[in-house]
Order: sequence, then C-alpha cells, then structure tokens
Amino acid sequence: MNLAFFGAGPLAEPYLDALRRRKDVQVAAVCDLDRRAAEQVAAGWNAQVYLSYQAMLQEGQPDALWICVPPALQGDVLLKAAEQRVPFFVVPPGAADFERASQCARAVAEARLVTAVGWPGRDADVVREAREYLGANVVPLALGWWLAPGETAGAAVAQLWTDASGLVDGLRFFCGEVARVRALTAGASGGGLVLQLEFSSGTVGMLTCATFARQEPRVELELLGEGWSLRFGKDLATLRLDEHDKTTILRCMNHPAVQQTAVFLEAVAKRDPAAVAVPYAEALRTLAVCHAAAVSARDSRAVGLEEVLGER
Repeated sequence: MNLAFFGAGPLAEPYLDALRRRKDVQVAAVCDLDRRAAEQVAAGWNAQVYLSYQAMLQEGQPDALWICVPPALQGDVLLKAAEQRVPFFVVPPGAADFERASQCARAVAEARLVTAVGWPGRDADVVREAREYLGANVVPLALGWWLAPGETAGAAVAQLWTDASGLVDGLRFFCGEVARVRALTAGASGGGLVLQLEFSSGTVGMLTCATFARQEPRVELELLGEGWSLRFGKDLATLRLDEHDKTTILRCMNHPAVQQTAVFLEAVAKRDPAAVAVPYAEALRTLAVCHAAAVSARDSRAVGLEEVLGER
C-alpha cells in the first residue's frame, strides 16, 4: 500500500514511527512547506518530495493520505482528497473552522470514503478500561479543564477548537451526545471560557479553558458519580480511579498512534468507513460542540446542537 504524507514535522512523527514497524506499506510521497523537513522524511523511505499537495495527489496517486499540518495550513487538501477518492487520516481538529469541516463531511459522505481524525484519547487503553468500568451507567457529572497557553494567545474560544477539542471528544465518548451548550467568556481579551454542557443522557458537564499564564498547566477530565470518580490527564493518557475504599492509578501502556494506524489501514483495505473509531462524520459532531460554544459566546445565549448541525 502506497501512502502519502502532507506534513513532515512533529505532528507526523508518531504515525511515521508506527508505519516503520510495518512491512506491508510504503511512504511513497511527502509534501511539506519546509522542503528540508520533507526531504529528511522522504530520504528514510526513498519517497518522492512534493512542494504542493495538489501535485502529490495528482501525480503520486496514493492509496491513502496522512494530513499532519495545523488547520491553518491545510488549505483544501481534505476536499481534494475526497474529490479524488483518496482515504485520509487527519490530525485533530481536522479543519480550520466549522464551515470547512461541514463541507468536508459532505464530500466524504458523497464519496463513501474511509477517513479518520486522530484524537489519541479514544485509542488509549486506560480509556477503554474506564469505559468498561462504567458499563451502561450514565455519568452524573463531567468536568474538564484546559488551563494552559494555546497557539492563539488570549483567545479561549480558538483554544477550544484546537487544543481542547480532544477533551470535548472525550466528554462525548463517555457521556453521549451534547444537547445544549452555554458559553461564558472571561477577561478583556476573552482569554477565559466556561462551557456549560447538557447531554441527551442527562449528564451535566462543565469545561473550563484559559490561556492566562499559570505556573502549572492543568489539563484534566473528571467523571464523577456516587462513590467513585475517574480523572484523566492530558490526551486521556493517565487515569486515577477513586472509590470508597481504594485508589487505582493507571498509565497508558499502548501507543495510540500505532493503534490508530493499524485500524485505519485495515479499514482502507476493507473499504469500510465505519471501522475506525472517529471517522470524519463523528469528528464533525465534536467540532459542532466547539462551534456551538463560539456561537453561544458571541450571542450570549444557549445554543442547541441540532441548530448548529441543521445549518450544514
């Protein structure tokens, strides 16, 4: 299977490492705005270097594409891949804004394309163990914090879309679909954001984001019920389970990028869009929560998710 990479920097490294463990694939094409970075990656695979993703998709004709650049640098690569029926794996959040995400979701659906958005949390082994612990029980209360500077200084709404969207995806995974969002901003620059979340399951949630400088960043997700609490660290890679009589601390022992890579490639081989944990349509529902928060903060009102999804 011949693969192509758009992006050869740090975002691509975990997936390139995962692919090096496999003998059934070949990275045949690499594109990056930094030619030197592209050449360094390509040298290890004897791959062709491209300076534009358009040329790479047209000339390289890969069997699958990895998109490992920040949203602002993606351009129309997702739409181009869908147009040419090239399955793609994209690093989160997967789009620069909700309008582009919606356009891509429509194109993917029309092409019946295998896609994946790589939030690492859903593939962490501690997340699966927590899911088994909860069983069919509804989470009464869910709390999240992303208290760390983001890429866009002073803009917590933008931070929610980029950095903290993984926490939103984790909340959806454990608590189900969000029915309504209310967002309140704080600070003259909007550097703080508090999200009130109502889930269709009955769960009540709150997520706080802040770009304000603090000595110790805090990135956590906590689920609470009678007699227990589950607390996750960044990327949902650590878990602390507190019960009445004991505390259990677990750390992620698997490599989410390896798991994601294996599942995506198997789905591509079988042409089964539903085989991946987070296909693009699923990711869109996470991004819809982030977009609803932005609308709520702008209009000073609660926003229902059906209102946002109905605008597509």
